[in-house]
Amino acid sequence: MEKNLKIYLLSLFFATALWIYISLNMSYSVDLSIPVEIKTSSTQALTDELPSSIDVTVRGKGWELIGMLISKNTKYTLDISKYKKDSKILTENFVSDKINLNPNVSVLNITPDTINISFDKISEKLVPVRNRITVKPKDGYGIAGKPVLKPDSVKVRGSSYILNKIKFISTEDLVFNDVNSELSGKVRIMDTLSNIISIEPKILDFSYSVQLTAEKYFEDVTVEVSGLPEDKEVLLLPPKVNLSIRGGINFITGLTQADINVKVEFNKIEIDTLGFLKPEVSVPEGLEVLSMNPEKLQYIIKKKL
Repeated sequence: MEKNLKIYLLSLFFATALWIYISLNMSYSVDLSIPVEIKTSSTQALTDELPSSIDVTVRGKGWELIGMLISKNTKYTLDISKYKKDSKILTENFVSDKINLNPNVSVLNITPDTINISFDKISEKLVPVRNRITVKPKDGYGIAGKPVLKPDSVKVRGSSYILNKIKFISTEDLVFNDVNSELSGKVRIMDTLSNIISIEPKILDFSYSVQLTAEKYFEDVTVEVSGLPEDKEVLLLPPKVNLSIRGGINFITGLTQADINVKVEFNKIEIDTLGFLKPEVSVPEGLEVLSMNPEKLQYIIKKKL
């Protein structure tokens, strides 16, 4: 029995070895991706984004390709500080060195086949940060006040042409669920143009005030008419509204009518065809208007005598 097992294992070994030998002598096409690392000098600025990798398709026998597949040193460092003016680089010139290309292996395709380098005047500016953090409070809680990002703007350095197009920089997407207390931490900047611009700082502090929510009712809040010409006056019917407002308990307890602005714009009255308008209500950030009574107001326009 033991002898039969040895014969079986030996047969299995030779069969496997034969299969591997035959497989490695067959031809295959392989797709490889070579990461590209860009190095620039402090006085250079690129106008176009360079590829983060170069995709190469090669064909050869299995045993000729296996060395490339297990190679770890495939990153290509493109040092553009050596270039003093706009240039075009043929990627095929360095591909064979980076993937240890066997003479019997053929390159079928290289994407991109060229890398175009264009330079511009370097400049820097402060850019506001767009907050992409989502905080979902637990039932009965709410976000009180305005979320804080420190700093709320970052310094961006690079090509003047590129910087003129950048209006804001976003944070990474973070989601926090069932929050029922103060929340703070750090968030990274989304750096999608890392090889042509630099951003400082790359990590920001954030904080949210999450509190138990409460409601507060305000009666007879006066409605103002904005943009009223000197020779006109508007009589609103009724001239006051009642409001129900909700927010964090620490914010809502100190809220007064002086913090609330209710208005209608005269230019909207002039173009109205229905005979009534819905006033606009402004409250401090972090508070929510639950209801307004009445929701719509009628009006009479009179000429001043």
